[in-house]
Amino acid sequence: MKAPGRSGARAGLVAALGVIPALLLGAMASSCSEEKLGAPRPGTGVPGQDPGLGIDVPTGPPPLDTEGLCGNELHRPVITDVPNLYFLIDASGSMGTPVQGGGTRYARVQDAAVDLVRRLGALINVGAALFPVGGGGDDGCAIGEQVLEVSPGDPYVKGQGKGPTTRAFEEALTIQPFGGTPTAATVEALTPGLAAIAGKTVVVLATDGGPNCNYEASCGASACIPYLEGSCDASCCAPGGLSGPSGCVDRADTVAAVATLSAMGVDVVVIGIPGSEVYGDVLDDMAVAGGAPRFVSPYYYKVDDLDALGGVLAEIAGGLISCTFALESAPPEAGQTNVYFDKEVLPYSEENGWRWLSEAEVELMGEACTRWKMGQVQEVQIVSGCPTEVAE
Repeated sequence: MKAPGRSGARAGLVAALGVIPALLLGAMASSCSEEKLGAPRPGTGVPGQDPGLGIDVPTGPPPLDTEGLCGNELHRPVITDVPNLYFLIDASGSMGTPVQGGGTRYARVQDAAVDLVRRLGALINVGAALFPVGGGGDDGCAIGEQVLEVSPGDPYVKGQGKGPTTRAFEEALTIQPFGGTPTAATVEALTPGLAAIAGKTVVVLATDGGPNCNYEASCGASACIPYLEGSCDASCCAPGGLSGPSGCVDRADTVAAVATLSAMGVDVVVIGIPGSEVYGDVLDDMAVAGGAPRFVSPYYYKVDDLDALGGVLAEIAGGLISCTFALESAPPEAGQTNVYFDKEVLPYSEENGWRWLSEAEVELMGEACTRWKMGQVQEVQIVSGCPTEVAE
């Protein structure tokens, strides 16, 4: 739709957004010339005089400095519905396997998750749980626990690295992998708390193997994890065997636990990292039960190269993040608004730029929306006061 038309004496409106929406909230002095803006702007117009001191003082608010962006009246946008991204990460012994390029499977998952949380900042709320917990207990099968309650992401601050939430998230994930993979019991234990969290919640379950640790399971060699991984013979998972029933792939109970959580409104996205290949059919079933499968097989996110994990996580998170920004009020004049990505103008375009959804709603389009969702943009600024730049 066309830019909204609304007349008014005010000129200049800034809606400043960033990885935490509503940034650049300091006093600003406009870089636009009076010729470009037209009549004197609010706050910089006809000065008054303080009769007590005998000096000129400006009427209205002081001018705002947008560091090269036109506009001089600050406006907070209305930001709602921040999604909850909850990481459920396999911390079993196999996750300590060294990988090419350095580190372990677990360390690479941790690094990718922390980087995503840092980049997305206040676009998401973040929480985390690990399984097993506390080194797995005596049998390596201790039920997983939450290590970080859902918390708002860090507001964007220019020049700041990791904020307090990101640091807390990183610290909570800093453990030594050990033990088995009690996926079903962990999901069951977390379900009541996850279902009670306000807003949209998505669980990202990352694992390098099949679920196990069910002492009531039974299986033959085809579903015995130690046998499949070449560490013992076909009798390994039999009662009294070296691994026993807890070494069986806990397929049915895990799929049922994930389906129950999904039925309560919490989607579960499943990621299989290197090491999980032999359990692809199990992870597929989990992904479908989780309510957010990929559109084609494999239905889980199959990550063959850990260098690509960051992109996969960003793709998943991007599906939760909105490209629509609501302003508290419509700009005072039509055709006088521009959108900037990190202080570079984003032309008005319904293909890969931005458009108006209503008189007070801006939507990013195409590649612009993708860049925002992927955390490739630190600040989005919506500024009124200069003619709209339109894509050629």
